[in-house]
Amino acid sequence: MTLSIPIPRGRGRKDLLKKFGWTSLASVVQMLAGIASVIVLTRFLTPADYGLFGIAIMAVAAAEVLTGGILSSPIEQKADISRADLNSAFWANFGLALVCSAVTLPAAALVVSSLNTPDALPVIAAACLLMTLTAAGIVPESLLRRRQQFRALAKAGMAAALAGLAVAITLAVMGAGVWSLIGLELVRRAILVAANFTLARWRPDGGLDLAATRETLPFVSGMLAANALGRLDRIAPQIAATVFFGPQGLGLLTVATRIAEQIQSFVAQPVGAMALPVLSNAAGDEARFHNLMADAWRAISISSFPMLAGFAAIAPLLVPMVVGSEFASVGVISAITVLAYLRVVASKVNIAATQAAGKSLTASASIATSVAAHLVLLVILAPFGVIAIAFASLLRGWLTWPFAGWFVKVTTGFSMLRQAAILLPPFFASLLMGAGVYALSSLLQTHLNPVAALAVLIVAGVLLYAGLLWLLDPWVRKAIASPQFQRLIFKAGTP
Repeated sequence: MTLSIPIPRGRGRKDLLKKFGWTSLASVVQMLAGIASVIVLTRFLTPADYGLFGIAIMAVAAAEVLTGGILSSPIEQKADISRADLNSAFWANFGLALVCSAVTLPAAALVVSSLNTPDALPVIAAACLLMTLTAAGIVPESLLRRRQQFRALAKAGMAAALAGLAVAITLAVMGAGVWSLIGLELVRRAILVAANFTLARWRPDGGLDLAATRETLPFVSGMLAANALGRLDRIAPQIAATVFFGPQGLGLLTVATRIAEQIQSFVAQPVGAMALPVLSNAAGDEARFHNLMADAWRAISISSFPMLAGFAAIAPLLVPMVVGSEFASVGVISAITVLAYLRVVASKVNIAATQAAGKSLTASASIATSVAAHLVLLVILAPFGVIAIAFASLLRGWLTWPFAGWFVKVTTGFSMLRQAAILLPPFFASLLMGAGVYALSSLLQTHLNPVAALAVLIVAGVLLYAGLLWLLDPWVRKAIASPQFQRLIFKAGTP
């Protein structure tokens, strides 16, 4: 039986802006909670603690590819869904999580024994529990995204982030070490799963339907390939750090990556969370589909590129101030990692567009090119240090960007010239702004205290980026000169 849960068409750009506002607010709160956890927890934890946590995350990485939402992705993409689709996705996801846990634990026991890191095994067991918990809540979350209930998802995400932060800080102060990181994730994920079921008003009311599962295999297989490659891409630097520099090196990379991911999630999550369901809704109308793609790229490039480049410019000054001397070296590492995310945030639209068009295998081909380049660069650069590992990620992303644009053109018909016209002006304006801020920071550090220097750098960065964007982007100049923008400015200035 088909469920009457169509993907809502929305009410145009005004409706999308409201949803974007809620997802943006949630991203701000979650970013602040994530940054606060790093600032506080690094005062109580050691790089080795973060190394153990990183090992546990790597241990369940392959399993999370299968259980992290792949089997429920058709719920967001298909025009119609049935109860059998929902029930099958739930039990397949949850069952796979249990099977993966049963396989991961004995395999991990052999590995940690050979690496002489027995303390990692209980943490890996806890990571398996976290994976299973998340798998249980994937289907109701996909239902909420299908209905485009981003306000409800945003509220749940904010509550979960703040509660997890409170628990983690409490455990860290009590001397729990790496278990404070586990506690953070356990509370955060438990609240999200409970909220997803409550808000979606759905419970499994049937078993696994093999026919319904087989029907989704063509789309799911492409999504699986894309996510497996993406997960390999993310853990490859961690594996390299562990092999060459042990838990200590992995701990430093983990902290730097957590900082960079909080910034990236903040700037990209609002668009990334909405991209697949919104674009899927327009997949049958090429003109509307392309317009939504252009809107998404402009939103993510004009707003996120300068924040990423600006953070990278001030990270060598800011990060050592907030994480303590033991983690001081992560400032440069996090700056390089954040610059690598300039490509990543734009790719969120690329991947969502190809998946919305029903061609997820093409997205996998694009990601495969990027992963191959990353692995080659890691083999060459990893022995030179953790900073070199981060630099490999940066080079990979920027060098393979044209290939990603070509794959998008082949899949969706959106020309590479139009992609470049949207993305390149904010990209170059952001890089030039970041270079200017970094140069200014070297000068200010000798004349001002760090807090005052940061305030000056942020203001200078905003003004410099605004001027550069106006000079480099014709679309921005046209938008500012438009009657709609002028009316908006007039209303804002009217008492």
